[in-house]
Amino acid sequence: MAEAVTAKGYRRRLAAAMAGGTPLGKIKYMAFGDGGHNADLTAKAPSADQEALAHEVLRKELSVVAQEDLYSVTGEGVLEAGDLVGVRISEAALFDANGKICGLKNFAPKIKDSDERYQISIKLKF
Repeated sequence: MAEAVTAKGYRRRLAAAMAGGTPLGKIKYMAFGDGGHNADLTAKAPSADQEALAHEVLRKELSVVAQEDLYSVTGEGVLEAGDLVGVRISEAALFDANGKICGLKNFAPKIKDSDERYQISIKLKF
């Protein structure tokens, strides 16, 4: 399974919020994209410097946000049967309620069929 990276922008916002700056928005959305793979269909390495996906095609509210252990948070996004049919999904990212990226991951592309429900989980470690 592909490892997620926590975005540097999110880490900066977290540090600023702890110092009394602007409060953080809750992790609320997952964006799905088709730009996370190379021509040979291998996953590109995600960068913590990214502020967006390489090519976002859909953004939806998360189905689940959970703290599975003391040092992480996991967001789960779901593509329903009619979402992104025929698209090569190869990247996903978590965004906060203010539309700012929190973390992302890339993976080998998965072509979404019309009769399948597809789940992606992103675990950000702190």
